[in-house]
Amino acid sequence: MMQCTIAIETEGPGRPIGRIQETLTLNLPLRETWLDTAKGLGITLVVMAHVLDHSTWRWAHPIYFAASLFFMPFFFIISGYLFAVTERKALLRKRVQGLLIPYVMFLGAIMASVLVVDFLRGDTPAPWQIRELITDALLGGRHLTRELGVFWFVTCLVATQLVYNEVAIRTSGPTDPGMLIFVGASVGLAYFIQAYWQEVRTPLALTNVPLAIGAFWFGHFLRERGMSALWSAVFVVAVAGVALAAALTGSDFTFSMKNAIFGPPLLGLLVALAISTFILGLIRFMAMPSLRIAPLAEIGAASLVIMFVHQFVHFTLRDFGMSSELALIALSLGLPYLLYRGLRSSRILSPWFIGSGDLALSIQLMRRSLAFRAG
Repeated sequence: MMQCTIAIETEGPGRPIGRIQETLTLNLPLRETWLDTAKGLGITLVVMAHVLDHSTWRWAHPIYFAASLFFMPFFFIISGYLFAVTERKALLRKRVQGLLIPYVMFLGAIMASVLVVDFLRGDTPAPWQIRELITDALLGGRHLTRELGVFWFVTCLVATQLVYNEVAIRTSGPTDPGMLIFVGASVGLAYFIQAYWQEVRTPLALTNVPLAIGAFWFGHFLRERGMSALWSAVFVVAVAGVALAAALTGSDFTFSMKNAIFGPPLLGLLVALAISTFILGLIRFMAMPSLRIAPLAEIGAASLVIMFVHQFVHFTLRDFGMSSELALIALSLGLPYLLYRGLRSSRILSPWFIGSGDLALSIQLMRRSLAFRAG
């Protein structure tokens, strides 16, 4: 875990404040780089996997399968790593502003964009198709497909954070017996859902929350208790050995979190946690000042926008004839990133689409703009 060291000197008036500010400036960006790099790698894998899932290239399926073993739990682990127990109303307010408002805005924007693209292609949707699109948007979760298919993640993440926070308020940490019982029961429920309710499409991806809680808890555990390099290696090697033995006996490790397919009971989740542990350790090494990882960290800062938009870019380009996997991956990352940069620079749009900035100021600026144009 990155530590911020503050040194105070007493020579001369004003010197302590100057030194403190200098030390913070030198240390905090390194920690932010490590976190954003993890998100950057994660979203790159998501985009790559989604493009390759529709590819005819002979290596596409093996690469997709390998990435799918962990890439969605990876994001819940990162979120758990960032978790801090919060008063419930404050957490709800933060999640509404930071995730749910962008969710609604991008959902509406991409739905409208899909209809515009269909119209440009000469495929005007019937009224019943528009009604079905709106109904599916309201239900969320597995009801959303193609361009909107990734939106399940946000509602699942918000529900996971709210539920986990309620338990965390009542317990003393990730290793508290009450927390361990809750997490164990959640993971057990997840595999019960896989066995008996896999086809049930609950609103807002709520059937994905139990497994997400297991991954989220693991991230919280790493943050609060940590895991040494030795124990990380032991964990990764042990899980790899058990998984290899299970695979040789015919176990199916197909993992599709959205569709409630979690691999062999418990082992499927452990594989995701072990791969994530290895990758997070690698990223922490890469985050050393001597290594240049700024591009990946910059992609990580834009990960929410890329998550929302990349499938629209991907499917639109495919529908218009683009078939190069490298071009599709690059554009599905690059175009949403450019959109993120534009949104981030706007005091009006950034609170609505990327969850940063002041909503009240945005509304005030919009009112001024409308009043100016009306005048």
